[in-house]
Amino acid sequence: MASSIPLLTLAIPVGQSADATALRATFDSIARTCSGLPIDVLVQVGQADHAGFPAEVLDHPCSPQWAFEPDGGIYPAMNRLLERAAGQRILFLGAGDRVLSGLTGAIVRWSGGDEKSQLELGGVRLPDAEPKVPRHYPARWDGSLLWRNTTHHQGIAYPTALLRDLGGFPEEYRILADYAVNLRLWSAKVNANWQAEEDWVTAAAEGVSRQFTPALYDEERRLKQKELPLGLARWIQPFWIRLKSTWKRAGQPG
Repeated sequence: MASSIPLLTLAIPVGQSADATALRATFDSIARTCSGLPIDVLVQVGQADHAGFPAEVLDHPCSPQWAFEPDGGIYPAMNRLLERAAGQRILFLGAGDRVLSGLTGAIVRWSGGDEKSQLELGGVRLPDAEPKVPRHYPARWDGSLLWRNTTHHQGIAYPTALLRDLGGFPEEYRILADYAVNLRLWSAKVNANWQAEEDWVTAAAEGVSRQFTPALYDEERRLKQKELPLGLARWIQPFWIRLKSTWKRAGQPG
């Protein structure tokens, strides 16, 4: 490595040892795609110790750095990962996600000394997406964020210092804290950069924000009332969210 500071931290929150098989698939993709690149891999597990994790996962060749401690959910775990991160940027993955060669290209590009205060974005593939969920989230950073979270969290490399200065993920939200962060950054006019058609991650199915429950939309209403400035977009949100939830839930099994 040219520098002792990693260009990117891959940060993976994990609930428990039942996720070990999915986590190994993520590790395998990191080892296959990012070998030799200036990254570190952090795992935050929401149980007290490593019980139930096989040795081949604990000692995987991608050199994961582990922490085991009960937490209050995904966003407290992500904030702990943010505290631990050594990389100039941080990208959050889920167990079962697989990194793609596009992320390799992005890391190589960052080694050229790009603007470290801006967001870097990549596309995310969801081949096993739930009904009425897009199979592909291209990189984008625009006004569409006022209506839905069009920037998928597996496709955003936050400058670590910027995310820390923002206070991390607001833990008052249990499902959409990453959306709240994106709205705050968008409202603050933080710049984003990406390469057209560059995909970083294939995301596993069953993400918590892709389960279209009443709790999801109740939280979105509350989030929009707090995070959006006064104006037409904020005023119309209750009507928009009701319409969106009806359409989304109509396509769900059962």
